[in-house]
Amino acid sequence: MAYDRYLAIYNPLLYSMSMMLGVYVSLITASCIGGLLHSTIHTVATFSLSFCGSNEIRHIFCDIPPLLAISCSDTHINELLLFLFVSSIEVVTILIILISYGLILLAILKMPSADGRRKVFSTCGSHLTGVSLYHGTILFMYVRPSSSYALEHDMIVSTCYSIVIPILNPIIYSFRNKDVKEAIKRLLRKCARG
Repeated sequence: MAYDRYLAIYNPLLYSMSMMLGVYVSLITASCIGGLLHSTIHTVATFSLSFCGSNEIRHIFCDIPPLLAISCSDTHINELLLFLFVSSIEVVTILIILISYGLILLAILKMPSADGRRKVFSTCGSHLTGVSLYHGTILFMYVRPSSSYALEHDMIVSTCYSIVIPILNPIIYSFRNKDVKEAIKRLLRKCARG
């Protein structure tokens, strides 16, 4: 989305030529292949683990850290794979987002219209808020030492990135709508008065 927004803002007249079907297919294919490779490596690595105690995972879904927590075999290789893959995916993703938004910021600063700048900031601010919340929780969940894992905290964080943030996305994006903004202002005024 950051790349798409960059193209739409930086060079809007050439947007339809730049974002042709081949670009969409390439981006989707790269995402699917990356996700398939990531999940396959972790699935294969999980088959090397042995489980001798309870098979009950105290989590909201079967995720890698809680699965490693109930294993009675050495999980250092699995933890290393998790750290390397998640951190590399996050670094690449965050770099793409930062570069795209840096270029968007340069394009915004060159805009002559203050109203145009405000609209672009509103659009990009919504996306950047959602992305920051998502990637912040992902980094907290997966890119930290295994000694700091606490399953109770992990359940809260995983609930955040799997349920709360997807629910918040439409709300965050709806703040760009004038009617929603006016309704919130009326509600806040009403709450402030009484």
